[in-house]
Amino acid sequence: MDKEPHEFVEEIVRKALDENASDIFFLPGSDSYIVRMRAAGTPRRVAEVPLDFGSMCVSHIKSLASLLTYRTKIAQDGAIRGGIGGGIGGGIGGEDAAKFGDAELRVSTFPTTLGERVAIRVVREADAEWVLDDLGFQPEARERVGAILAKPSGLLVLTGPTGCGKTTTIYAMVRDLLKSSHDPAAVITIEDPVERNIKGVSQTSVSKGGDEWNYAMALRAALRQDVKTLVIGEMRDKEVVKVALDAALTGHRVITTFHAGDIPSVYARILHQGFEPFLVAAAVSGVVTQRLVQSADGARRIPVVAALDADDEWKDFIASGPTLRDIRVAVKGRSGADLATEAESMEKAGVVAPGWRLRL
Repeated sequence: MDKEPHEFVEEIVRKALDENASDIFFLPGSDSYIVRMRAAGTPRRVAEVPLDFGSMCVSHIKSLASLLTYRTKIAQDGAIRGGIGGGIGGGIGGEDAAKFGDAELRVSTFPTTLGERVAIRVVREADAEWVLDDLGFQPEARERVGAILAKPSGLLVLTGPTGCGKTTTIYAMVRDLLKSSHDPAAVITIEDPVERNIKGVSQTSVSKGGDEWNYAMALRAALRQDVKTLVIGEMRDKEVVKVALDAALTGHRVITTFHAGDIPSVYARILHQGFEPFLVAAAVSGVVTQRLVQSADGARRIPVVAALDADDEWKDFIASGPTLRDIRVAVKGRSGADLATEAESMEKAGVVAPGWRLRL
């Protein structure tokens, strides 16, 4: 290589920002590192470097993200903040600094048998203050999501695969609440990690497990803080689900994510964990699922969103203890609740590209 590791990393980041990429990946192989990017929802290979050189690049990225460079057998998460000029390659100045602005790089490492894999999510300052109206939802979906959010209590669950925009949507929801005069002192977010600071809102980072500060501990403590709205980064286990359901049933608005894939699976998984159907029915105020798919012109990714507003009729249905198959049939019969139907409608309207089926 004719470049130093820090120069190569800087070049890759410059390229990602120039192309408006959302993700950068350093993937170890048997004798080389492959560098890939995802832009406008489309991943592609951009470079290949020798394995030793790639390992040095990974160490440089870890150092910038304040991760432990000598810990290579565990996963780590960090961020490079303060703008590209404040970190990458000793800083980018002048016109480039103005061009790139205050991008933030969220770094995640993962140990493999061949070396450390690195995923970098690119977050731009322009995205930092988005509200729901900025996310590109279709008007009907935006209205349904807003109606669920406006409910003063209940569990609002977002689901979908990694990278589908759930966290961005949650932050937009919180900003919408603040815009509508919600007291910021009555909002607490519990995240792993805190991804964006929201002025006036109390936010805490939790650990992945063990006896340290975790989701369940933080959630129970937050309920003693006279809080109205709780944001839980993820309902990771049955204990967190229980506390979240209890909070929703005692007059709190709880916004969270749940790895279930689609709306029927959210209900089925919670019921499968042994919670009484009538409790689930009473607690859940609505479920939102989304994907990012290619726009019809191929220039960007846009969200396809399905939202189920849990009205009295739906709550009665869930209280009856339906099976997953029953729930899937019922969801298809509710306007705006089936993701594939929403995507098909957007394709017919010329909004999304025909290949959306591969991304749902």
